Amino acid sequence: MKMMNAKARSTRPHGIPKLRVLRQRRGLSLGQLADLSGLRRDTITHFEAGREEPQPYHLRILARVLGVATFDLVS
Repeated sequence: MKMMNAKARSTRPHGIPKLRVLRQRRGLSLGQLADLSGLRRDTITHFEAGREEPQPYHLRILARVLGVATFDLVS
């Protein structure tokens, strides 16, 4: 298995770390957020876990559904 150095690890996508907290504060399950946003449930899971980097339109959709500013998702 190939080992990643510190520089490679630091450039890895970070997803949307605050997404899970904001979703839970709104009382939404992953499935409910997926239904309301039109995004796939596994995509949202990947964003929350940091396995996938969101596109700007993902951020706008999720912010609208969660009732927060787009900046609040990424800060």
